[in-house]
Amino acid sequence: MKSERSILLIVTMSFVLLASNLLNFTVSTNKFSESYPSTVCAPNISGLSTAISLTPAQIQFRKTGTKSMKTKTIKVSRYAVASQSAIFESEQVTPVVWQTRKGVWAGAIACSAPSTSQWFIGATADITSKGSLNLVNSGLGKALVSVSIFTEKGSLSPQEFIVKANSYKSIPLVSLAPGSKKIAIHVEPKSGRVNAFVIDERGKGLKALGGDLVNPSSDPAKILEIPAIPQQVKKKTAKPHTLRLFVPGDISARISAEIRSTDGTFSPLGINARVIPHQKVIEIPMDFKMKSGKFALIIKSDQPILGSVFSKTFVQGKSDFVWSTSAPALRDFTLATSGLSPTLVFTGKSVRVTLEILSGKGNTRLVNIRGEDIATYKVSDTTRSVRFTKIARGVSGAALISSKSGYGYLPLAPGSVLTKSSIPTSNISVLNP
Repeated sequence: MKSERSILLIVTMSFVLLASNLLNFTVSTNKFSESYPSTVCAPNISGLSTAISLTPAQIQFRKTGTKSMKTKTIKVSRYAVASQSAIFESEQVTPVVWQTRKGVWAGAIACSAPSTSQWFIGATADITSKGSLNLVNSGLGKALVSVSIFTEKGSLSPQEFIVKANSYKSIPLVSLAPGSKKIAIHVEPKSGRVNAFVIDERGKGLKALGGDLVNPSSDPAKILEIPAIPQQVKKKTAKPHTLRLFVPGDISARISAEIRSTDGTFSPLGINARVIPHQKVIEIPMDFKMKSGKFALIIKSDQPILGSVFSKTFVQGKSDFVWSTSAPALRDFTLATSGLSPTLVFTGKSVRVTLEILSGKGNTRLVNIRGEDIATYKVSDTTRSVRFTKIARGVSGAALISSKSGYGYLPLAPGSVLTKSSIPTSNISVLNP
């Protein structure tokens, strides 16, 4: 009899434990929601003109500089910004900013979601600099932002800035690193929803020397891909390109390089087996000229590295310059191109990409891009957006854009990606412990 009671007790306890585990599992089950974060565009600084390429679909947007956080609906393919910064609920479409100082310079940059870290390898802070670092806080509260500057002499002490809610703050580059010719900038928000944008504008007295928007670089990596470097200079111009490199770690890096173009693939002199000192910004002149008009640069390093290429340009009788920055591996996303007509450049050992071209009339057609090492495609001025699909492994890309005011560069990367967040589930035990 006692043994039967013992067995019954063991069975009952086992059932209770099993039931409690099942109940525990049910309570801990989470639900998730997926959404695209809002994309923030570069602010319009005094004296500049800013136009944002969109798709004809209805998009929710708002602007900084107001107390209201409410969005409005617009249905235009291009939106002109008179002041402040625009914020769009563009979902899988990446809007593109085309910013100019009329008749002086032009530059391009994608609107993007707030980031916890941004690197800028470009610009100068010497006596010719008229550029600025622009911090946009699209959040509801004040933002605290840490800015680290590195120069040809080494690192400077980090500086912190407070940006008011739903506003932007413009900081002259000469105040961050006075007199420095070669700089690298690292922006790390400590709080708030922050995007950083860098304008590299130069002048000597009353003479304008051009300008560009410096796109943020990918995180430091051992393989650096710069897909599109333009060859748009006068025949007599010397040293049309300059490679800027920065090793953020504590160990110097040894690098090798490869040039890819329709003229062929080769290793440039003066770069291979070069040792790049750590935490100092260095530059290497690239004296060669490519007949093809554009080429890609691939750098391999034994330490994580950052880099970009400064190129002098001459288009439609206008002298300018452009910073070609690194680009990540190409992924499926849609790029708004209204009013831009860019030349798309893809690089990879085997380039395989399918483009879904949306015209102004709403028609869609497919274009298959195929090539070895490098391939290009010219987007027509009637195209409203391009979606990149069926992408081969190891392919990256960038866009080159020209206008009467100057030349621009844009790495092909989505401004916003789908994010997942958990939805809290109700639990009666909270009310009845």
